[in-house]
Amino acid sequence: MPKLVLANPQSRAMVARPEDIPVESRPIYEVIGTRMLWSLDSDDIAVIPAEIDKDFLAYLTAILDLPDGGPTVLSLRDYRSPSWYPDENPELVDELRARITAGGDWTLDCYIRDRDVAHWEQRLGLAVTPTPYAQDLAALMNSKVVFRALALAAGVPVPEGLVVDPGRELIDAVTALLPKTGSVIVKQDHNAGGDGNVLVTTDPSVPGIGVFRTLRLDEPSRAAVTAGIATLGLAEFPTLHPGTAAARLIVEVYQPDALTLSSELYIPADRAPVLLNYGDMRMEPVWNGYVFPPQDLAGTLHARLCADSQQIAVLAQHMGYQGLMNIDAIVDSSGRLSFTEFNGRAGGATNIDVIARRLLGPTYLDEYVIMTRNGLPAPRVAELVEHLGRTGLAFDRGTRSGVIVANVDARGTIEYLAIGRDRAQAQEFEHGLEALLETVARPGEGEG
Repeated sequence: MPKLVLANPQSRAMVARPEDIPVESRPIYEVIGTRMLWSLDSDDIAVIPAEIDKDFLAYLTAILDLPDGGPTVLSLRDYRSPSWYPDENPELVDELRARITAGGDWTLDCYIRDRDVAHWEQRLGLAVTPTPYAQDLAALMNSKVVFRALALAAGVPVPEGLVVDPGRELIDAVTALLPKTGSVIVKQDHNAGGDGNVLVTTDPSVPGIGVFRTLRLDEPSRAAVTAGIATLGLAEFPTLHPGTAAARLIVEVYQPDALTLSSELYIPADRAPVLLNYGDMRMEPVWNGYVFPPQDLAGTLHARLCADSQQIAVLAQHMGYQGLMNIDAIVDSSGRLSFTEFNGRAGGATNIDVIARRLLGPTYLDEYVIMTRNGLPAPRVAELVEHLGRTGLAFDRGTRSGVIVANVDARGTIEYLAIGRDRAQAQEFEHGLEALLETVARPGEGEG
């Protein structure tokens, strides 16, 4: 059964308007979209936000051993609008409708099943009646505020914290919670990958893991907190247009030196949610890769992480959610596990799980160790693949080990998987790749 893949990470459920994404941040969203190409088969069609890298597509097709010709990949850049709303992309609607009506019983997959995707299903005849996603379910399933409410309802531990508005309520919350560990984290309700997170701390040395900005205070007094929050522009309740409300914030007690974990599940319509994967998140200082399965997690916490993730997924299912869900958690220095957020969409581990299942099998978590990292400067993919083959680092289908280039982007960086039968072998491949990249030229180096 062929499928249409809409790789829509710059969805309106993720950002207010795609055209407002800062130019310097657009490559990040494009990378996220391109990850979804690993789910394709030869008869499938994908629409991605980035320019199509034909060398990477050829590499992906070869790794997956797809027949010549491969899947059809279209770029949103080739159409008039950056929007994923069908009525703002009539040429793309016509193109997809012509391809889909040519034959086959098509399904639709996507990064996030938002209102735009519900409209695509209607316009392309892939859904007879409006789905729950037309009611903005995607926004609820990516809200940190909703997550805290559902987790507490399920009896799942969350970090001590409060949901607040900017202004006095935020200052009160930070002042009350700061003495607990000397640090709190202030999160935006809707944001991904640590974007917008601020660490507020009185500790001059504590690292800001999972944040993009650190605010260091001399003391935990209300006056010091107020002055510090003012530098963030959050000390006063914002002036709003009539009928609008301030964006909610979450203030949580921050646990220094915590182990950061993730799990990913698939939530069907009428069966129990299925655990797909779980692992260590590499925080450098924000998420920059994974290690599957977790390598430094106490045995009892493996079961607790998976069981509590299942509880959260069941409650999301009861609200009508279907599809992928990734859930983040931490283990503090005392060994206590708590859960920090969920995302009802594809996540940073989705393409890794897809690659591993296609190349290693469904039991890969029991048989392999996979180490990944993002944003590593590298030469263009065709040259890099040649170097990997020459040095013996390239993934070998016979031994089921080696390095896979999971993604490339316009900034000249890659995402990779280092696959081994155990931790030592995976590390050996990873260190070999790092050493290789120290010796080869990046795009633009040495050019006039």
